[in-house]
Amino acid sequence: MRYVKILPILFAFLLVFSSFIILVEKEPKKNDESSESNNEEKVIQPEQAVEVSHKELMNLGYFTQYWDQDVTSSNSLQNNHQYMNQIAIATYHVTANGTIDGFNPQESIDFANKKGLKTYATIQNQFDSDVANRILSDAHLRKTTIDSMLQLVKTNGYTGLNINFENMYANDRENFNQFIKEVVKVFHEHHYPVIVSVPAKTGDFPDWEWSGTFEYKTLGEVADYIQLMSYDQHGTWGEPGSVAGVNWVENVLQYATSKIPSEKILIGLPAYGYDWNLNNSDENKAVSWKEVETLIEKTGAEVQWDSASKSPYFHYIADNGDKHTVWFENEASIKNKTELVHKYKLAGTSMWRMGLEDESFWRTVQEGLDK
Repeated sequence: MRYVKILPILFAFLLVFSSFIILVEKEPKKNDESSESNNEEKVIQPEQAVEVSHKELMNLGYFTQYWDQDVTSSNSLQNNHQYMNQIAIATYHVTANGTIDGFNPQESIDFANKKGLKTYATIQNQFDSDVANRILSDAHLRKTTIDSMLQLVKTNGYTGLNINFENMYANDRENFNQFIKEVVKVFHEHHYPVIVSVPAKTGDFPDWEWSGTFEYKTLGEVADYIQLMSYDQHGTWGEPGSVAGVNWVENVLQYATSKIPSEKILIGLPAYGYDWNLNNSDENKAVSWKEVETLIEKTGAEVQWDSASKSPYFHYIADNGDKHTVWFENEASIKNKTELVHKYKLAGTSMWRMGLEDESFWRTVQEGLDK
């Protein structure tokens, strides 16, 4: 869910992926025997499907489940559902043959639907450029993939679909546009809205490997919503800095709103930060919203505030003598970004990911949306 990694080489990508194996790993683990799996078809008839409305501000959380007993997102849903009105289930991925694989948390889907949340099936490519290329460049495989996604949405009682393909080849740009056009056409025939996730950028650079595939204008014209991954401005692959500085986020939004109708855009909010080991970059890692406070208390660090990015950070020295710098999000930084929804007249917010946060995160987002 989805976060921006501007990585010049594959090594850097693998570094991030390994550091996020628990916190933000996007590879769901398949489990055909889980008690939450359910083969019974739960079809939403077209006339019952939720129509797209841009009147209510969206507050969407990304739900993950990586193994059988991973209940972090499930617990967050149980505890914080009253704050959100949308949920994207990011536990599925497309295979090279156009089928959909992954874990199906049916109990959580049913719970969300019962509580009145709109539910989206998030389909990922697991950062696999070759799988994406194989599907996007083959009309038959595109159709197979679309049919598979439609069956998944129908069977499991989803409100709609979220496409979250990342790390694609830049030369797949036109193929991706065509794929999204075909997806939206079919899903609209069945009255299902479509959200497309896109990396953050401040201009159009078609040759860039990470973001070049995404042509904001075309995607914004076709999709019902664009989920803007406006985070990972800095990360474990580079120098320390804000995860989503408000000044950078505004630059991203200024470009995005010049190409995409603002009422279709969901700003992305991170429920995590990064801990850089200044003596050994191999030990750079992600830290969750919930972990940061414990780390501050343990190290006795003094939190500082960067006025330009409106982001908190601190330094500490580990027991082995290594120097660390941590940039993270707190209530003040999240509220500043949430309030941009009003400034730019956006559709609402999205957050990565449920389970990294606690109620204070959601309460802060709600306060910003209610302003």
